Amino acid sequence: MHRAALSCLLATIALAVSTASALTPDQVLVVGNSNSEDSVKLAKFYAAQRGIPDKNLALVATTTAYDISRIDYQSQIVMPLRQIIAERELTAQVRCICVVWGVPVRVQGPVVGENEKQVEQYCQQMVLKTHNRLAINHKLLATVAKRFPTPQTNGLKPLGKLFDMPTVDTQKMSPVPQIAKDMELLLASKHREAALISDPVKQQIAFRQIMAIYLDAFGLQGLERYVTQSKPPGAPDAAALKKQIEEAAQRLTAGANLDITLQNVQMMTELHDAVGGAVLAYQLASSLASRVNPQKADAALDSELVLLRVDGYDIAGPFPNPMYWRKATSAEKMQEYAYMTARIDGPTVFDATQIVKESLAAEKSGLIGTFYIDAGGLLPDYDRHLRSLNTFLASNTKMHTVFDEKEALLPEGSAPDAALYVGWYSLRKYVPAFTWIHGAVGWHIASFEAQNLRQGASEEWCVKMIQNGVAATIGAVDEPFLGAFPLPEEFFPLLLTGKWTLAECYWRTSPYASWRLTLIGDPLYRPFAANPAINDRSMPGGLEPD
Repeated sequence: MHRAALSCLLATIALAVSTASALTPDQVLVVGNSNSEDSVKLAKFYAAQRGIPDKNLALVATTTAYDISRIDYQSQIVMPLRQIIAERELTAQVRCICVVWGVPVRVQGPVVGENEKQVEQYCQQMVLKTHNRLAINHKLLATVAKRFPTPQTNGLKPLGKLFDMPTVDTQKMSPVPQIAKDMELLLASKHREAALISDPVKQQIAFRQIMAIYLDAFGLQGLERYVTQSKPPGAPDAAALKKQIEEAAQRLTAGANLDITLQNVQMMTELHDAVGGAVLAYQLASSLASRVNPQKADAALDSELVLLRVDGYDIAGPFPNPMYWRKATSAEKMQEYAYMTARIDGPTVFDATQIVKESLAAEKSGLIGTFYIDAGGLLPDYDRHLRSLNTFLASNTKMHTVFDEKEALLPEGSAPDAALYVGWYSLRKYVPAFTWIHGAVGWHIASFEAQNLRQGASEEWCVKMIQNGVAATIGAVDEPFLGAFPLPEEFFPLLLTGKWTLAECYWRTSPYASWRLTLIGDPLYRPFAANPAINDRSMPGGLEPD
């Protein structure tokens, strides 16, 4: 089901929900694996420590492995949990699902058949082909009004009949959106240059080259727009172009509901190319490659459970988080169909149990220590979020904060009394800079840092942070891309109020569900409940839950 269609489905769901307030124990469903004695013990231990009612303990029989297939996830996790919630009349009560050690961490993408493999291969080839075409277009465009090769055709294609064809280094091509944007500007500039050419033969060559680039890169729509607006000499009839566009659009509409077979995809790609050129063909091929690629249909199990109540949503790629504060309109609306989720997990059941114990201990005494912010990562533009967090802390708290913008990470042994942390970028290579306060909260902004969560020898950040006393962290089970992480200047201020639980802070600030990040920690954990670090009145407008 497409996301647009899904939005209509969700609008019809009307469940009885509680009004917004800090998450309470009776609103948490604890999920353990009945095939693992340790998992069952941990689930019961956690529920007892937090005063979670017995009826909120759900045991499912599933694999103890890190991965679970999509089919088994549906039959062994989704269906049993739906049944338990319904039979125990927990629908209106439960707001959060907490899975514990022993329950799988990652839901695999679906197995693809021969047809899907053929479609994916074709789409990947088209992605590369159209990207290369656009890079060549961009390079050719730079020669317009500068070189005037004699045309070898009376039409506008192929480009090889109108230009001296260049070679392109495919390793150095700019992203397609950037190429398309640059070409729009350059085409307008080249039109002005061509209009100033005094030699009529050379001018005609230049204008034909411009029209040929419009047709190849932006299709009939691009050429028709250029001809209508700029009226270049020797242009084809705009009305005839418009008619061709209308005919192609009708065929596109007729083919929109066809099955995704290789033959249909080839036909639709050719139509997209005709109407919108290499740019539109690239967009279609990219979209279809994502839909049939199983590597883009996997997710962290607890992130998938956000949509436990929903059928038929698109599993390819991330799903917009309905609880995200920039999108949600009210607490009631957020809770209509989405669960907050978290997992109490780690390399061993002992490590997972320590998360519970250290969270409870830190809540009683209050989490006191240093906040380390390590900027200077891969993208300077992203560091502005870390600077924003540091500015907020300096203006609104009395916390001891260390802000580092050097490219190198904090060196080994340089960060004592670490209570909070966010920084980047050391992929799958933990740097033992920290002496962690037990109950510490933080994460390292990098890919794959929870991909080997159950392997104690792993050097991934999630593994080592948990082993060394961190009680709450975020990690990726596969490539999540940078935009999937909560913004530090949104997550941490909520947490520092002491008013909201870990789960609420994360799901209020996380853009996506059904995706590759996992929240590891006690969802009820409020490390600053005993000693709030900021007044909630200093929060950015709209960020706090209603």
